[in-house]
Amino acid sequence: MTEPDTHRLIFLFFAERPTRESAMRALDAFSGVQNAYLGTSDAHSDQAAMWTRNPTGKLTSGRLALEFSDAAIDWQRAVDVAAQLGAEVHWCKGATPLTPPLLTQETFSGTMQLCCFERREGLPDAALEQIWFQEHVQVALDTQNTLGYRQNLVLRSSHDQLDGIVEEYFSIEAANSLTAFFADGDDEVKMMSNIHVLTESSERLLDLERSSVIHMTEHRLR
Repeated sequence: MTEPDTHRLIFLFFAERPTRESAMRALDAFSGVQNAYLGTSDAHSDQAAMWTRNPTGKLTSGRLALEFSDAAIDWQRAVDVAAQLGAEVHWCKGATPLTPPLLTQETFSGTMQLCCFERREGLPDAALEQIWFQEHVQVALDTQNTLGYRQNLVLRSSHDQLDGIVEEYFSIEAANSLTAFFADGDDEVKMMSNIHVLTESSERLLDLERSSVIHMTEHRLR
């Protein structure tokens, strides 16, 4: 079980992939940034293309996440920076139940799975937070070979409202292997069981038909 303990500005890119230079300009626009991560779809992350889901027809090509300890943000500045970058921006309350193994200025050797979702229809705010942060998180960790896991509950959006943004880190071996993703080795029975358990738990909180998934190459800027 986890509790939200930080806040994040998450910029989502669709038309063009963000560059490191543009990401650094955005980072410099805000004080108090503790950590910064840049994810881009590229030849490396394309190895995990089998996991891509795009039922909404709106798939991200990049993501910049800036992490703050302070719950206050200059929202208009965030919106202005997003417009300059050609991105959407979301202000999120977040938790990190499993810290990804990535130091400053490093590039993750595997891939980062980005899931942008809308909640299951009729699910109240309190129930969404309870199920996701207190109940589902351990299921996700137990049923996947996850190397890092971050949750972002969306509080405010510059464009279409999302309810949650999930960032999960996997080894490159899991890029095109069901068993490496869901189970250790070649245990197909465990794999099928884990898929079933994870899907049932996920459907308690999100609408799979309004949830996009893509893998990216992750760079830690700060």
